[in-house]
Amino acid sequence: MTEKPTIFISYSWQTMDVANKIFNDFQIIGIPIIKDNQEISYTDSIPNFMKRIRSCNYALLLISDNYLKSKNCLFEILELQKDENHWDKILPIVWKETKIYSAIDRLTYIKYWEQKTKELESAIENVDPMYCGEIYKEIKLFKDIAYNIDSFLKKISECLHFTPEDIIEKNYEPIMRKLGVDYEPIALTELLKIILIKNLEHKEIALDEYIKIYPESGYYYSVKGATSKELNNFEKAIYYYEKGLEKDPYNFEILNNLGQIIEFRLKDYKRAKSLYERAIEANPNFDIPRINLAVLLKHHFNDNEGSKEQYLKILEFDPNNAKANNNISNFYKTHNPTEEDLQKAEFHLLKAIESNPLYIDALINYGNFLKVYRKEIQKGNEYYLKVREIDKENNLKELIDALIKSEKG
Repeated sequence: MTEKPTIFISYSWQTMDVANKIFNDFQIIGIPIIKDNQEISYTDSIPNFMKRIRSCNYALLLISDNYLKSKNCLFEILELQKDENHWDKILPIVWKETKIYSAIDRLTYIKYWEQKTKELESAIENVDPMYCGEIYKEIKLFKDIAYNIDSFLKKISECLHFTPEDIIEKNYEPIMRKLGVDYEPIALTELLKIILIKNLEHKEIALDEYIKIYPESGYYYSVKGATSKELNNFEKAIYYYEKGLEKDPYNFEILNNLGQIIEFRLKDYKRAKSLYERAIEANPNFDIPRINLAVLLKHHFNDNEGSKEQYLKILEFDPNNAKANNNISNFYKTHNPTEEDLQKAEFHLLKAIESNPLYIDALINYGNFLKVYRKEIQKGNEYYLKVREIDKENNLKELIDALIKSEKG
């Protein structure tokens, strides 16, 4: 097995669209990439995040003005700087309007964090220090950022970097060369161009032309199989995915996608289980095959403990994963749950909703929880009403109407 390098995307909420695009483009060809789906809170998830960003081979930094004013983003930078070889890991993408190239530009950010420090120090001036342990940690963080941000930005300004527009126009070729993936960079960037084609029939034609010029690879068959899958040609998709695995037996994207077809179309649950397990082995921090495996274990193998274990594994490397938090809550509500069990279920449901306020399954699940276990009928109905607001096409109208009328979930 040739181990592929893993990439961690560090970004602020305001640049999520670019982060999502890069994530999707890289995932489809099977390059391991890790991206948080929400802003990480200061106290409970930074340690997990820190471990993940430092354990990756590369950190793709989407540097914008908002990024440089985000304590969480800059905490990540401070953690990266603890590694002696951290500059070898950093892949910077800088928004063109972000001013970092002169001393005056950099002073703007030093002053920003200095002011944030003073504001917090002033706010606790007359408060007993024994009550402010976490606040003092935050003050220290702000001071560390103010102290280090100048040298960091100076280094970024002096190294070759690209804007988001440039890197996408180049089809990520500079990143591919830096990664040293075991495939001709030009062939890979040409394949990434094809991924951007929205018309599926045009995409198939482009893939047929591509293979006349470039060699077969797991990356190629991953895109070929995904295109056939989108066209609902599942026999072809299976054929191409299996060809891809001959070239790259540890392409986790192929393994997961093939597992889904084998599970839902062929109903071969044993083989689907094996494919999900291989996808997890190839990329342990890839949440999708773990979720697929967890659902499969529960519904077709009656293995509740194995299913629960997969959700717990996800929450180890991504404590804010909305789907894992929602699904694991169900395990704490079965077989005469104790109050401790119910507290755990509620914690995970609230975490899921905090992570994704538009997550319909979690909103319904929490509404049910409130009505059944807390007997808070009105409050439970409020969560159903939130789903009604989100469900613009009224696909869930009958279900929500029935739940609201019910005295229990």
